[in-house]
Amino acid sequence: MSATTATPRKKTAKPLARTRAAKSVAASVLLDQPLTGQALLSDMEAYRKKVAATPKSARNFLTRLGVMTTSGKAKKLIRG
Repeated sequence: MSATTATPRKKTAKPLARTRAAKSVAASVLLDQPLTGQALLSDMEAYRKKVAATPKSARNFLTRLGVMTTSGKAKKLIRG
């Protein structure tokens, strides 16, 4: 019999989508049901305002999204 060894998994990056723990809209308290309709639009609007509130928060968002480097320069996304 051969013994199988499990290869260590690479740590995954933090997901870009925010968690339900973020406080934005009362409707987002529902953990089992996804937001729909006006509640979803309100939640998205509240998140946009939070991200665009300051230049620092906007830069952090763009860095986590992967379109800006930590030094503040735009990344080259299409390689040719």
